[in-house]
Amino acid sequence: MLKFLGTLVISIILTYAFLFFGGVLIFENFFALIVFIGLIVAILVSLFSHLLIRVEDLEERIKQLESPAGPEALKSQEKVGDEEN
Repeated sequence: MLKFLGTLVISIILTYAFLFFGGVLIFENFFALIVFIGLIVAILVSLFSHLLIRVEDLEERIKQLESPAGPEALKSQEKVGDEEN
């Protein structure tokens, strides 16, 4: 949630800068528009960031499955992870 809020703040700042330099002439309600566009951008960035993390995790699991040790190495790592929790 904290990452999302950080992304939201950055997107609001970028939207503000865009609207300050001419975008406000297009739209009438300046602050509502900033929050709305910032929210949309923050959601999109958060989704893509989350997907990137999942893809990296899947690539790591595929490399482990393709290794000479095979699926046994993956199972042993999962057991170690379960014991730590």
